[in-house]
Amino acid sequence: MTPVTPQNAENISAEKPHAPGLRDRKKAMRREEILSHAKHLFAEQGINATTMGDIAEAANVSPPTVFNYFGNKDGILIALITEGSRKAIAHDISMVPRTDADFASIVMDTLVTVSTGTLGIAGKRVWRYSEAATIRHPNTELAREYTRVDNKLLHALKQFIGYYDITLRAGTPADTDFLAELIFGVWNAEFFALIKDEEMDIATHKERLSARIRPLIQLLFDDAFLASPVLKPIRL
Repeated sequence: MTPVTPQNAENISAEKPHAPGLRDRKKAMRREEILSHAKHLFAEQGINATTMGDIAEAANVSPPTVFNYFGNKDGILIALITEGSRKAIAHDISMVPRTDADFASIVMDTLVTVSTGTLGIAGKRVWRYSEAATIRHPNTELAREYTRVDNKLLHALKQFIGYYDITLRAGTPADTDFLAELIFGVWNAEFFALIKDEEMDIATHKERLSARIRPLIQLLFDDAFLASPVLKPIRL
């Protein structure tokens, strides 16, 4: 056993695991409050029109506190997208394979859930700003984070489609990754149309998406599979 001396006491103390203290919990709560107020202000008055001082005032903290936590507005946006997407993919964006309906309806339900969950991460203005950032400044951390979220959603859809024992109308083997990319491309275009239009609601988005997704699915998949989708056997 290592003896405790004035010279090594600090190091030994640092090695011991410990639960977050009251100060750490308060910092985490303050950070969440700042993000919550920033998200509201961005949705209400826009990102460019919202200053760090506005966010600080709404959160009842000093402007230097906001800068210390996030650095700048892009830092706040990155935090909103990163943390929101992690929570949404874990809880709100459900991609659980089902066989209780026709395949087109199952895919549509899943994609609308993705749209709703994505808007739950951040409002339309945040997504428009982030989309534009990937075009104007593709090498920024904000642009990279936006791309990471896109890739996570595509990966989740590939896994979802991959659960099904698909029969194609052409009779050829199904490349489930390619099929997922086709479906994702249609959803992505319609989601972009949704975030561009402040007046468009989820119901209208669903109608537009259905008008494009259902014909594509009916063109690609065998009638019997469309009517009664089946899952691949579980490999033990």
